[in-house]
Amino acid sequence: MAESMSESDAQKIASLLQQGLEFYGTGDVGRAFMAWGEVLELEPGNEEALDYMRDADRRAKPRGGNADLGQPTLVETARRLLQSGDAESAYELMSSAPTERTLEHEAMTELLRASLYGGYRAELGDLSQVPTVVSGKGTDVSGRNLPPNVGFLLSMIDGATSLADLISVSGMDRFESLRAISRMHAAGFITWAGR
Repeated sequence: MAESMSESDAQKIASLLQQGLEFYGTGDVGRAFMAWGEVLELEPGNEEALDYMRDADRRAKPRGGNADLGQPTLVETARRLLQSGDAESAYELMSSAPTERTLEHEAMTELLRASLYGGYRAELGDLSQVPTVVSGKGTDVSGRNLPPNVGFLLSMIDGATSLADLISVSGMDRFESLRAISRMHAAGFITWAGR
């Protein structure tokens, strides 16, 4: 990753990783996930935090079945989607479901965000690239019902502003900015200048 981390951030990350392990060791899984989630806010894609979260999530799953349980919970459904390699659908499910935000729900959402972040970064590549809006049949976005964050970012694409600057000046969460740009690129609405 081209972005450098300050020594104080590195120390804070090490401390949060340790705190998470201590919480997990005492059975306080929710607080462990919160500590590891803070690590992911400081350094999205931190492999150590992701490994701890995956392991804790896997161990927290109930063993065996219970006929009285009925339908799987939202988190269980998202977990199954993630395990099948469909993190995008799992995140869409978790972020759009009208449910009470429990600690388990928040932990799964953070795990999904961290899983997807690396994919978006790899797909977009060098953030010094300059996006341009594609014009032509099938790429006209007027009249389309775009999510507000996608429409906002699309309106800021001027053919001169790099991806890094676009993400910075958008004022949006870095993950959501990358996700919106990735989705616009996949849909063929934008391309990189000079391509």
